Amino acid sequence: MAKAASYNTAGNREDLTDVLTILEPESTPFVSMAKKAAASGTFFEVQVDDLAVASFDGVNEGEDVTSFDNKAANRARIGNYVQKFRRTYAVSDIQEIVDTAGVASEFANAESKAVREIKRDMEAAFCSSQDRQADSGAGSPYKTRGMFKFLGVGGQPSDIPAAFQNVANDTTGTQTETTFNSVLQELYEANGMPGGQLTLIAGPTLKKEISDFARQEGSTTALSFQVTQPAESKKITLSVNFYEGDFGNVAIVPSTLLNRTSGSSTIDKDAGLLIDPEYVAIHTLKAESNSELENQGGGRRGFCDVIAGLAVHSPKAHGYFN
Repeated sequence: MAKAASYNTAGNREDLTDVLTILEPESTPFVSMAKKAAASGTFFEVQVDDLAVASFDGVNEGEDVTSFDNKAANRARIGNYVQKFRRTYAVSDIQEIVDTAGVASEFANAESKAVREIKRDMEAAFCSSQDRQADSGAGSPYKTRGMFKFLGVGGQPSDIPAAFQNVANDTTGTQTETTFNSVLQELYEANGMPGGQLTLIAGPTLKKEISDFARQEGSTTALSFQVTQPAESKKITLSVNFYEGDFGNVAIVPSTLLNRTSGSSTIDKDAGLLIDPEYVAIHTLKAESNSELENQGGGRRGFCDVIAGLAVHSPKAHGYFN
């Protein structure tokens, strides 16, 4: 005799939790740490300067001053375009009023997601090797130059004078403490320590390689780390989030948004940006905002946008791994 069971009864209610989970990295360390400034046009510039080479030849007694240095001779401008970032959303009139699990308002949820997505878009653009581009009016929009391009990945930009181009980098793909320190040394030799603490935004593999600096020399196993953790804590910390070396102190932050291609989810796991936060800024022409458009009968529509660009005060103040 047939009987009703859970697998053949049409009226059983679905058991759907009232929690909506989004599994996507949201961290935007570059956008968070960069200084903020206002832009007044689509193209903006920063001025950079350099000191003369140290000289200690001396001056003869009684010698008159007959020649003069031009202290503005090394001054240069480094410019970039702003870029318009936009995320759109629309919710039908029926979807907005039905009872949706985990979402009180579908439109409010869409607004919130757009804000989070646009911050990630900005992070990815500023940490890319995209070059700057003027709006041609024919399908080629304004684009802001990304940090990797400022530092010469894919070729040095011709508008950056040689005296201010990046000199500190490593492209071997696998980092040891020796190669890591070599980049820090290159950065120190070019600049000294003008801004103090550096920040390394690191791809997942690079982050792990730096944590491996704690291994005992010659070790290839996870059981051979040099640790100083108190025994009573009953835990072992094998993560390096701060590196103090001969040529600077470096805070290390992981990221999945380095050197990406637009629209691609592929992660550049070996990439890293060694940043002096004193010498990067985001110039904003239009602050981030949500705008709701007129409902034309089908439901609520809107978009989130921001217009901003990246300013780099001398690329030689920074380094990269790639």
